[in-house]
Amino acid sequence: MKHHRLRGIRPFLLFFVFLLAFRTGIADWSPIPSGSMEPTLFPGDVVWIDKMAFGPSIPILNRKLASWGHPQRGDIITFVPPHTDQLYVKRVIGVPGDRIRMEGMDIYVNGARLARQLAPAGDGYLRGTERIDDRTHGIQLTPGLPVPWIGRTIRVPEGKYFVLGDHRNNSADSRFWGFVDEEKIMGRVTAVALSVSPRRPLLSRIAVPVH
Repeated sequence: MKHHRLRGIRPFLLFFVFLLAFRTGIADWSPIPSGSMEPTLFPGDVVWIDKMAFGPSIPILNRKLASWGHPQRGDIITFVPPHTDQLYVKRVIGVPGDRIRMEGMDIYVNGARLARQLAPAGDGYLRGTERIDDRTHGIQLTPGLPVPWIGRTIRVPEGKYFVLGDHRNNSADSRFWGFVDEEKIMGRVTAVALSVSPRRPLLSRIAVPVH
């Protein structure tokens, strides 16, 4: 009887093992709960996380099993910040050894100000682009809210990363709780796998690459 029961649940066990292995070592997915990464990611988006970029990690528990590769400036990463055990999604601005200085919307990396453009978007926000190294991404500002800034130059320590949300004055990020430990980085966000956000057109809700 026991053997018969085991045979009955074996497909489910095999599927569970396969799913766990897939989410640990190949790719995972995670919902976006807030607007801190607008206009790149919206609440209601479910992002696709490349686990092969930096090494496998156990989903839900968010524990790293091995490390290889390193995030680059401009990457969108998922990670566990120093003040909580929840998974966050932000953009890498500074890598180990970088010198970072922020004065309002002006961001300096190793003495060079990041190029940006901002203009009224017609929906109450200021929206535009920012360029870091040879990569361009969207940024957003809510008029009337203060822009947190760091009035001194800080150096990113070895094994740490400085991250920001693309919604620059509506994001809890490295300006508030410090650097991200490389061992707490779970993967690189490469696409919106699925979205139920009303702010996305219907044709931009499945398998949309993000930058």
